[in-house]
Amino acid sequence: MSPNDQVYQRPKERPDTLETQERSLDAWLDAVIYYGLGQHMLLAVPMLWIAFQTVTIPVAVSTSAIVSLTVASVTIGAFRMGVISVGTPWQRIEDNELGLGPSGGYGFFARRAAYLNATLGLATYVGAIVDAGGGGLVGAVLVAGGFTFGGLLVLPNLRAANKTKSALLRTIYYAASLGVVASRAQVLDLSVGAPSAAFAFAVVCVLVIFDVGVDLR
Repeated sequence: MSPNDQVYQRPKERPDTLETQERSLDAWLDAVIYYGLGQHMLLAVPMLWIAFQTVTIPVAVSTSAIVSLTVASVTIGAFRMGVISVGTPWQRIEDNELGLGPSGGYGFFARRAAYLNATLGLATYVGAIVDAGGGGLVGAVLVAGGFTFGGLLVLPNLRAANKTKSALLRTIYYAASLGVVASRAQVLDLSVGAPSAAFAFAVVCVLVIFDVGVDLR
């Protein structure tokens, strides 16, 4: 747990004091950078690797990946700060102790990683398609950012839904993401893509199977 987590539990003080403003800034930096960016970069490494190994329209892909990563970090931070609420609380990673099993820390990390990788992949490559198709930077920002924000916005309620329904919706979501990534990044064509990208894609597939399989078993 980050030292700045204590900020969330301190009593409120006068909003116009310098000390309160500094604490608020610390809390936001902690939520967005330490948990948002740090969490995303750690858990979504496979899809980030695929994105930056893409040889077709690399600039459009890189731009969309950076936009998606940024929006995801801010969105996660906003959830943690209570600025965004969808009725179901955001499930914080540090609330889970490390341990074995799907409900333990390692299983929870794997399931969160599956969703973050799928969201990053879908947002990145759809944004890149729009960029290369004439939408330019503005199109990439709007599409990649919108897909990322929407994907994370529904996550709390998606996890809280009936297991069978949730698994079905996630399966559709994952299939769409993996299909777009496989076709646009050409990770399965080793004559074009890098072997390491193919391996990263396989890792994402394993995470996805684990995530859906936990609710269907």
